[in-house]
Amino acid sequence: MSAIDDSPIIGIDLGTTNSVVAAYIDGRIRVLEEQGTGLLPSVVGVSADGKLLIGQAAKNQLVAFPERTLASVKRRMGEAVNLKMADEEYSPQEISAMILRRLKDRAEQVLGRPATRAVITVPAFFDEGQRQATREAGELAGLTIERIINEPTAAALVYHAGQTGRRHLVIYDLGGGTFDVSIVRMEDGVVEVLSSKGDTKLGGDDFDTLLMENVAERFSSEHGVDLTENASTRWRLLQACERAKRELSQHAFTRVSEEFIAEVDGKPLSLDVRIDRHEYEELINPLVERTIRCVDEALNDASLTTSQIDELILVGGSSRTPLVRQRLLQELHHEAHWAVNPDLAVALGAATQAAMQSGASVGPVLVDVATHTLGIECARGSRFNPTIGYAPILHRNSPLPARHEDTFSTMFSDQEEAEIRVFQGESPNLQYNKELGSFRLSGLNKSAEADGSIVVRFELTLDGTLSVTAVERLTGITKSLKIRNALTSQSEATHDSAVERLGMMFSDSDDVVASEVGVSDAGIETGEGRVDGPHSTLLMRVEKVRSDASDEDAEDIDRLLQAIEEAEQRGDQELVDSIRSELEDLLFYIEG
Repeated sequence: MSAIDDSPIIGIDLGTTNSVVAAYIDGRIRVLEEQGTGLLPSVVGVSADGKLLIGQAAKNQLVAFPERTLASVKRRMGEAVNLKMADEEYSPQEISAMILRRLKDRAEQVLGRPATRAVITVPAFFDEGQRQATREAGELAGLTIERIINEPTAAALVYHAGQTGRRHLVIYDLGGGTFDVSIVRMEDGVVEVLSSKGDTKLGGDDFDTLLMENVAERFSSEHGVDLTENASTRWRLLQACERAKRELSQHAFTRVSEEFIAEVDGKPLSLDVRIDRHEYEELINPLVERTIRCVDEALNDASLTTSQIDELILVGGSSRTPLVRQRLLQELHHEAHWAVNPDLAVALGAATQAAMQSGASVGPVLVDVATHTLGIECARGSRFNPTIGYAPILHRNSPLPARHEDTFSTMFSDQEEAEIRVFQGESPNLQYNKELGSFRLSGLNKSAEADGSIVVRFELTLDGTLSVTAVERLTGITKSLKIRNALTSQSEATHDSAVERLGMMFSDSDDVVASEVGVSDAGIETGEGRVDGPHSTLLMRVEKVRSDASDEDAEDIDRLLQAIEEAEQRGDQELVDSIRSELEDLLFYIEG
């Protein structure tokens, strides 16, 4: 491929709650929009007449027809499961492929030409199987995956791209279904990831669930009805709690209200429960503390103290939670920055990397790291009474691309073959780590001069592809394995069948990309790395005055910023201008 390929490479944030696609257009990185919003709900469904629904249309039917709708599939990536939707079963890769295909179609309509190449982001703590499943989803959607990069790393690419001097950043990424934190060093056009930690089963969905369970318990105590037993009622309650969660980011209390949510002895029952922010924060505090422990571990891995951190960047919609900001301020002594919309930063970073893959000079050079330790099963102690253990070879936080090797010996002098079992994890106890694959090195030398030495080499590429090679040192006998997780990798026949089924579903679907597509101004201008959104100056003022604002004023600022975002998503420019004016008046008051 030439330095600059004519075909566009799009950047995709495949999220648990929402997904976003962005691209390099006319010298700037732009979010690609549909009907006034760049966010595509990561929800897939089948309508009553069998049509495929993706995005908002699928989300709209989630409450009424949960058996025909799937959401939060990202959490199932890498699992050997089939997910039922209507009367059919699908792998997590297939459902994710439908979302990716919709984003691909949106990009092609905006760009006016085919878009078959992409950079896709994944949580930093996704393991090899989850990354491979994401790659397979992209391939099913008709995309060539040029690179897979970590979400917090992608977000880092849109901050201070043109700045000289050294800065250390904490990128705190709390999305709907996953959490990551990366410690990043930015210096003279290079973004170097020093360490990453995370939890792929922790996110805003868990906040919603805790609140839902609390409300359901109150309702059950009063009426003797469990609102979580019925799937449709459960989704109604969950969505009501999600709305309440958002309101509690701006207000001290809110109400979870749903009319006629249940029935007892023919009498309809309605739900109306008051939730205080303090009460909600007590519920979610253990989860927030889990993220704080990850931050502390990442700092320790990077050999940095809080005094050496220059900036805290928040990414992901759930990072708007006031308790999150409060705990991070207590822990890091830094106010959080939101110079780029937390919902869009990852996609903008993916598109920045995509543009660089095409040869454009739009951002800093990226140096990422391995997020998990990789090694093999080994035996220690006497050959007659061995202890099975774990031998790490390529360690977590090694800069990518990485190549590490170690030498092992056969247990017996006349041994004809050795089994190489590859694992991923941090525990010295093998059973707590995850097996990725295995292979046998056969035909070993059994002569008297043989010393049984076998060199095992691990190579991890920039996009996370792992190759493991074993070589008998005396003879040079070699065997290699490219890790494709056996639980998630599809056979060629299964892959082709899934591609065909996906194509038929899209051709029969009424849920096509709307004609009202375009680009948002929430981009970054090349060369300077400047945030270039419609509210960039306003956001700069917000960051400057936030530390001087009272708690009440800070809450008003956050409420107005959220209201601007919601108005923009609805395409109501008159309301955006009105709220912006109100926010400017408040900032003027604080500045004075």
